[in-house]
Amino acid sequence: MNRWLPVVLGAAAAGVLVRSARTIKQTRAIVDLRAPQPATVAPPKVTAVVPARNESDVLGDCLRSITAQTHGEQGEELLRAVVVDDGSTDGTGRIAREVAAEDPRVKTVRVDGPPQGWGGKVHAMHVGVEASGPPEAGEWLLFLDADTVAAPDLISRLLATAEAVDADLVSTPGGPPPERSASWPVLMPPGLQLIGENASPDGRGPKAFAIGHCILVRRSHYEKVGGWAAFAAIRNEDVAIATAVRDHGGTTRTVDGLDHLSTSGMDPFKEGWASFRKSFVAGTKGSAPLLASIALGQVVASVAAPLAVAVGGRRRPLLTAVGLLGWTGQTAAHACNARYMRANPELAPLAPVAGSLFGVLLFDGAVRAWRGRDQWKGRSSEF
Repeated sequence: MNRWLPVVLGAAAAGVLVRSARTIKQTRAIVDLRAPQPATVAPPKVTAVVPARNESDVLGDCLRSITAQTHGEQGEELLRAVVVDDGSTDGTGRIAREVAAEDPRVKTVRVDGPPQGWGGKVHAMHVGVEASGPPEAGEWLLFLDADTVAAPDLISRLLATAEAVDADLVSTPGGPPPERSASWPVLMPPGLQLIGENASPDGRGPKAFAIGHCILVRRSHYEKVGGWAAFAAIRNEDVAIATAVRDHGGTTRTVDGLDHLSTSGMDPFKEGWASFRKSFVAGTKGSAPLLASIALGQVVASVAAPLAVAVGGRRRPLLTAVGLLGWTGQTAAHACNARYMRANPELAPLAPVAGSLFGVLLFDGAVRAWRGRDQWKGRSSEF
């Protein structure tokens, strides 16, 4: 075994280098958010749908950031918002009604949880679209998480970007809040890398990448794929709808809107951990063996390069060189993702540590899946 260990470590470190190069290529495919241009045609109507469950601490800021959008300045009919109180047990409903009383463009709907066979968030977004009324020509749907806050020109920039790249769906994650937790530098870069290995920002991979923080989609394409009803029982609904739009002839793009949208949903650290765990449990359909396999692969890929350097030392210069190249690639990939997520790229040399910790997160998900139960927003999910 000792004779073969350097060979295995060298091969693994070389694999890390290839993986890192692919990650950098994927992240560079993300489209920069464009500035709005002078309109030559009438601006389209945008309907914002905000699903909210126990979000009383953040909902007010989210809704007021929507009503403050510059897109609605050309006429009240261009922007409306539907807030769906998804069985909240705090003051979420009251805050939604208060904002609706301030601005007639805001409508509130209350549901007492999803029916059998539906996920909570998916059902809430479905109800929100249905409550907005029948489709209108050229209409866009904007799905925003309740823990996000949008800059005043977010919608205008999203529309301008979609037009510039001829996209039918664009999506951006939210950036970190002023007082970010360790979720951002520790979990975000490896999490983005893993998701990007299965879903592409330009829609050309096995799946199309989208992030549920913020999705803007043409309503015509939303209706074409069957709306949220087509994804009733799917928990990674963001990637699912983007992939469906792509597969039905549409174009999808992940964009960089992090300077125009922030989210507090990844803070504190335990919330970020739970959020990523939920996403990967959903993405593997609650398969404990698959999650455990991915977790093991993630840990091995994370430690292979530095371990090759340690084992190589001065006695095996080739192994040491391959390990250093792998670690350098790992650092570069981590830094690339960290810059995109505004998440401390200067900590990128610690990528093996962050990657290994993410492997532990995946093992945590595997245990939850094996037990057949996980919890999110106060609701239990069974697999």
